[in-house]
Amino acid sequence: MPGKIFINYRRDISAAAAGRLSDRLVQHFDLDIFMDIDGIEPGVDFVKALDDQVAQCSAFIAVIGPGWADLKNAEGQRRLDQANDHVRIEIESALKRDIRVIPVLVDGAGMPKAELLPDSLKPLSRRNAVTLSHQRFGAEVDELARALERALGLNPKTTTTPYDFAAVETPIRYAATETPTQSWIDYLFSFKGRISRKSFWLSVLALLGIAALIGAGLAAVLGKNAWDAEKQTMSQTLAGIYNIAVLPLYWPIIALYLKRLHDFGQGQGGLWPMLILSFLTAGAQIAGFDSAANVLVLLLASAVITVGCIKGTPGPNQYGPDPLANIARKSAT
Repeated sequence: MPGKIFINYRRDISAAAAGRLSDRLVQHFDLDIFMDIDGIEPGVDFVKALDDQVAQCSAFIAVIGPGWADLKNAEGQRRLDQANDHVRIEIESALKRDIRVIPVLVDGAGMPKAELLPDSLKPLSRRNAVTLSHQRFGAEVDELARALERALGLNPKTTTTPYDFAAVETPIRYAATETPTQSWIDYLFSFKGRISRKSFWLSVLALLGIAALIGAGLAAVLGKNAWDAEKQTMSQTLAGIYNIAVLPLYWPIIALYLKRLHDFGQGQGGLWPMLILSFLTAGAQIAGFDSAANVLVLLLASAVITVGCIKGTPGPNQYGPDPLANIARKSAT
């Protein structure tokens, strides 16, 4: 007996993707789509209410985005391990019932392995998953809808036209709804997300300008003690004070570098060579090993230039949405 379609998702990581999925499915079916616990009345036992909602469903869709299995609460505990986690409750209820449970992978996420899931959710890892990509999102949801029609005997809308389908999905809409707006604090200090090559270079040049101003200010304060006249380089005193003074700039530089790695699908492993080179360079400058310091500076600059020039992954990947999506939206409007 056809009922609702239940969309289970994490607001923190997949709200936009779940919303797009819901919008597209609405074009196919006259069924209700339940996707928010906000629809539960105050004072109602939400565990029972969620169980009742799942019981009315013909199909249950679990939207899985990047980091879905590892997401933690404010206390640092993994959410899936909490018995009162609504995502866990919903999936447990669906797995207990004779309904179709479909994992839907979005934004480059992979299917979580069984050993990463609580015992009650391990059967989810055996369900055949559907992947929705940015480039073919609309077509892939349409294919999912047709599979639901065949498997569950659901009736498609008789009033749907090809125009309706085309209007639901455009790259512009994706860019407007799924590219997050970062504060400048998140942009400079967060180790999550992606940035474009242009943003990276503008930020790096700004930080280098700040570092140059710090050096000039210290040189002015130290006066004749700032330079080694014999070697025609900064003195060990200036080098030591300068490297300590610019330490606060390391955090945003590392954050920007890591987000650039994320843009072309690389993780933290690519960060270690840059960190090692940075601290070796600072140590060589403080110790007065000028030749070694110059070589290390060239190697460090080469690493930064290389990472700053590699083209990012088109569309979303496991680290977040495409940072160029907003540019595409603006150029199209």
